[in-house]
Amino acid sequence: MLRMSAAQTPARHEPWLVAFTRGFALPFQALSVLFKHKGLKRYAMLPMVFSVIVYLLMIALFIWLLGAWGVRAGPWEFWGPIGGWMASVINWLLVGMKWIVLLPVFLLICYFTFTAVGMVIASPLNDMLSERVERALCRQPPDASLGWWRTSRSIPVSMWDSLLIVLRQVGWSLLVLPLLLVPVIGFLPLFIVTAYFAGVGFVDISPARHYLRNHHKRPMLKNHRWEIFGMGVAMEILFLIPFAGLLLLPLGVIAGTSMYCRADWRALLAGTPKPVPPNYHPPQMQAATPTV
Repeated sequence: MLRMSAAQTPARHEPWLVAFTRGFALPFQALSVLFKHKGLKRYAMLPMVFSVIVYLLMIALFIWLLGAWGVRAGPWEFWGPIGGWMASVINWLLVGMKWIVLLPVFLLICYFTFTAVGMVIASPLNDMLSERVERALCRQPPDASLGWWRTSRSIPVSMWDSLLIVLRQVGWSLLVLPLLLVPVIGFLPLFIVTAYFAGVGFVDISPARHYLRNHHKRPMLKNHRWEIFGMGVAMEILFLIPFAGLLLLPLGVIAGTSMYCRADWRALLAGTPKPVPPNYHPPQMQAATPTV
């Protein structure tokens, strides 16, 4: 039996702040991985450009629909000229309120859904990037390369798992949504939910590509929950950077794949009720990672 690499993280209990800090640092370490390993940048560009184009098209469509939506108070048939003047003033205020209220609300929705939606619509491209990162960071058995056929077969599985994560996030978001009415701190529960599921989505890419199911992944999500949450918080903070935040989604993919590679999957899978896929090889971090 192969031993765990020294670079891997064992499934043990540790202070939550240590795990959170390690997870928070992962997206910033991912930037180093991106520039250190030859060939990763072109794979990172694909999901980044695709997600940005989709969201810009959605925002443009919303602005066009909002502009085409006529909001009017209706004709005033009383008070003569004064009533007509008041109706025109109210119509002018309604048009202004339409842009002042609805556009920021839509942009806020885009912020809280960017990671989740991006993980679904760009899932095939994220899989390609994640596989390349895994090849760069891990020692690969001779038959561990997925190849184009196996990679294409894993795409529906990855998209389905990403969609399930989105649905779970939507459910929790609806539960905490009324708390937005609480002054000052009302946004925190929704931010926590969004950050946690962002971390789950990023770390889920590699296991899904290797056909690990929910009962296989559950020990990882339990034992590394603070690390996953820390990574999600870091990514959500980075997404706040105007415009540049939209370009940082690949860092989350690299960070999640790095966490997958560092985890001791032999220990994590030891207590699972169902066997792992027959061709699954637990990742082993390599001490010196050559360029790819």
